[in-house]
This record gives sequence, C-alpha cells and structure tokens, in this order.
Amino acid sequence: MSSSSRLSIAEQRTDRQARTELFRGRQIELVTGRVLLHALDDHGRPLCGRDQGQLTPAGRPWDAGYLPHLPRCQDCTAQAGDAPVPGQPGRAAQASGVDIRTAHDTDRENAASAALRAVLAEHDLRRWMLTDLVTIDETIRGGLSHPLTISPRLLAQRPALTLTTFLHEQLHWLEGPGTDSASAEASKRWPDPPPLSAGGATDPTSTWLHMSVCALEYHSLSEILGHPAAAAELRQHDGYSWIYRQILASPDWFSGFLRRHGLQVPAQPPVPRRCFSETRWATLD
Repeated sequence: MSSSSRLSIAEQRTDRQARTELFRGRQIELVTGRVLLHALDDHGRPLCGRDQGQLTPAGRPWDAGYLPHLPRCQDCTAQAGDAPVPGQPGRAAQASGVDIRTAHDTDRENAASAALRAVLAEHDLRRWMLTDLVTIDETIRGGLSHPLTISPRLLAQRPALTLTTFLHEQLHWLEGPGTDSASAEASKRWPDPPPLSAGGATDPTSTWLHMSVCALEYHSLSEILGHPAAAAELRQHDGYSWIYRQILASPDWFSGFLRRHGLQVPAQPPVPRRCFSETRWATLD
C-alpha cells in the first residue's frame, strides 16, 4: 500500500474520436477525448502498472480535490489505499471542476484567470461544462472552442461578459445531427448573411452555425441571469452583433428553432471532453 501523500496524478487520454471540420476555408482534423486519472509513485510509476508512455504527469498530488468530476483509475485507487475516492462534486467544487491554465503566466492572464474563477464560484455551470480545460492566452483575439482558449480581454472586463464568453465557447462542443440541420435551416432563412465586419461571422457557414450557438447562449444566459440582464449584455457585444440582433428581435422564433433541431443544454452535468488535436487552430491564417 502506498502513502497517498507521496503520490501524484497523471492523465490518460481515452475515448478518442476524430472528425473533420471546415475552419476558415481549411479542412482540419478535430480529435477529442476524455481523461482518466492515474496515481504515480515517487519514482513516476503508475500504481496500476500501466505503460508510463500512455500517461501525462499533471504535476499535482493525488487527492480528491483535483478536478473531482474526472474518473480515477480503480486499480490506482485500490493500490493507493488511503486516497479518498471522489464523489459527486458539490457547490464548493464548482470552480475546481474547470482546469484553468495560462499560456504565458502573465499578469493579464492571471487576472483573467481569477475573474473566470470568481464567476465559476458564483454560478453552478456544471451543465455547461462540455469541456473542462480552459487556456487563457493573451496572444489571441476573442475565443476559440477547440481547444477552449480565451483572450484575457474577454474575461477581465465585467462578470456578465466573462460568464457569457465561457458559455458561448462551451456550447460549441454540443454535437449531434441537430447542429447540422439547424445550420441548414439558417442558410435558407438567411442565404446572404453579413460579413464579419458587419456583425456576422468569418464566413456564411460560420454565421449559420452561430445562429444556433448564439441562441443557446442567450437562453443559457437568461436562465442564469434572467432575460433582461441577458439581453442587456448581448446588446453590448461587437462580435456577432448582427446575429445577436436577430435573436433578441425574435426570441420566440429562436426558441422554436432550437426545439425543432433538438438543441439544448444537457439536463445533467455531462462527462466533459478535451481537444487532443495537434493543429493549433488559433494560429491558422
């Protein structure tokens, strides 16, 4: 039996899935998966005997407080003996349920990290936690869903903007045939959407996708803050402003639009996925 005080955590990638996405006119392979946590001894060897080459050390002690929503290897847990087995995370675990990292450990990124943690501690967002790894990177503009990467500028201004930015990027992780059918209907209703400079997205395909993502964002923000506060926040956005205007002008139509295509936030907290793609989308021209 090992002493849990000397054990550390390593991550194993599981449930790998790959698909191809069109991003800024280029076909990109998108690889996602889930994470299983293992316990390493003080020599860096997994207690379960798994090949070390399949694991990535997290640099964290083995305990239930680290990302409590993630599953632990049962063999490692049994070998650890005195390591507690995590149960369902409660309110105190909300903020710790998101793995927030900074790309460069700068003052701006650390301030944005603190702002995001404050919002996560204020609201129970586990139903929206479709991915649990967030990187804050001051070298990008805006946000990116895969892997979830956000500019500190969007997180450090005001809590409502921090909240809705987190929700928006998470909602890009909703998958299923409804996403495609919603985009197809949007393309017929708005066959010639405005460009990015006029409040649309980067291209028509992205705009049609964002009609459902932004509608889900509005409904989610309304559920958390109320309709008036949600509408007031989204009216302040420069990005996707034309899309938000359509939603705020016809909220009932968009409610039916989401229902027709079966698009909704999970009723229970999902098992989050992570992006394992080698290509860093944010750097693509």
